[in-house]
Amino acid sequence: MKTLKNKITERRLREIINESVEDVLNRIGIINEMAVPLKAYKARVDGLRFQLVENWCLCKWCQLFNPESENFAHWITELKACIDNLKFLDIKNGIDKRRTLTRMLVNDYDYNNANMIERIVRGKFVRENINDNNQKVRVCTEFADNINGLIDAISMDAIDSDEYIQNTFNNE
Repeated sequence: MKTLKNKITERRLREIINESVEDVLNRIGIINEMAVPLKAYKARVDGLRFQLVENWCLCKWCQLFNPESENFAHWITELKACIDNLKFLDIKNGIDKRRTLTRMLVNDYDYNNANMIERIVRGKFVRENINDNNQKVRVCTEFADNINGLIDAISMDAIDSDEYIQNTFNNE
């Protein structure tokens, strides 16, 4: 004979099995609209900022100078992961993500300065055997000139990360 506790457990299991993925995510609160305190968001940006620059620049290098590179797809995937990691996290209390990213990446870290970008990617480019200085300068200048577009892609819901990557790197 089934106990009352077993009947309740079985009923709850049936309910869970019949839930859609969206229902489950809503029930446990893991929908994409997670919000964190400003300090936590800034820490996330700090943790990803070098990887973001390196992967963006490697993708731009491939697009401009070596579109057949076997690493292009990998670097695109890495860049998308960085962008999405920041994109799908909101800041609590309605704090503007675009303004926060602009303050951090442009005002504080000078990511609109090609020399700063070159300092960030120098070691990575050496490890990837990208030695042409003119190519490196071109890529770093492209990043610095396009930092606001990257900030927009991260901060604006209307811009899909796949679309941004496609438009920026003409990647099929």
